[in-house]
Amino acid sequence: MEPVLRETKAQPVNTLIVTIWSLLHYMFTWLEYWGLLVRWCRRVVSHLLRSQQQPEQQDYFSVGHSQLFIQQHLATVSKIPKHLVVLLGPEEPDYRLLSQFVFWARSADIQYISFYDHRGILKRNHENLVRCVQTLQLNASENIVWTSPSTLVQSQSTPPGKRPRTTVSFYSPADGKQGLVVLSRSLGESVRSRNILIGDINVEFLDQQLQAAHHHIPDPDLALYFGDLCSTYGLLPWQIRLTEFLALELRLRDITVVHFMNCLLKFSRCQQRFGT
Repeated sequence: MEPVLRETKAQPVNTLIVTIWSLLHYMFTWLEYWGLLVRWCRRVVSHLLRSQQQPEQQDYFSVGHSQLFIQQHLATVSKIPKHLVVLLGPEEPDYRLLSQFVFWARSADIQYISFYDHRGILKRNHENLVRCVQTLQLNASENIVWTSPSTLVQSQSTPPGKRPRTTVSFYSPADGKQGLVVLSRSLGESVRSRNILIGDINVEFLDQQLQAAHHHIPDPDLALYFGDLCSTYGLLPWQIRLTEFLALELRLRDITVVHFMNCLLKFSRCQQRFGT
């Protein structure tokens, strides 16, 4: 017998659902593109407005007016970090722009400011940053103390009625995990040679050893990073256990004193409960 061929009907397709889903996908895609386009246009306009000024005029305006802006709004900040760290991620070090943070920290009465570059470029070439600061402010040597691996910063008492000086430091991965490895080996050798006892090694002892290796500078209270990606990049893993990390949310070239003050305001509202 010959097989009987039957006509098979196609399954009905719900074209309405497919159409609605395609429209939603199309709309959200264009909204995302428009958002990226608006942010790109804002950055281009900001860059064009800045490029109309000469670098010297722009730096003078940035330093003078930003310091005045901080002093006018500092009364609204209830808590100032004692040690601020500026964390560089994928950004290339721009010494002229980074020098602004030194002046901002000075105006905000921040006693210690440090710069961390996970590639070590900034620490190796820290003289460029020193030169930028000294070019913009002639009396920087009187108000700012620079640290280097070969110098030791001594604690100095501040005369009554005079603002304390601001200490600037530079860190690299050699000061982080590698520093802990070196300290661990040194302690192991000291225990084997019976110079110290195992019972003498505790948290306070490690804090003292690490602070002695970093010019007796206190642990960071606040760390600022650029962009949306929060990463420590190996920044001082022992010393940042109580550090508050806040995002500047923009690239280094787009940061203004307003973003800096907003981070100080956010930090002043932070409450550390220490696990309680």
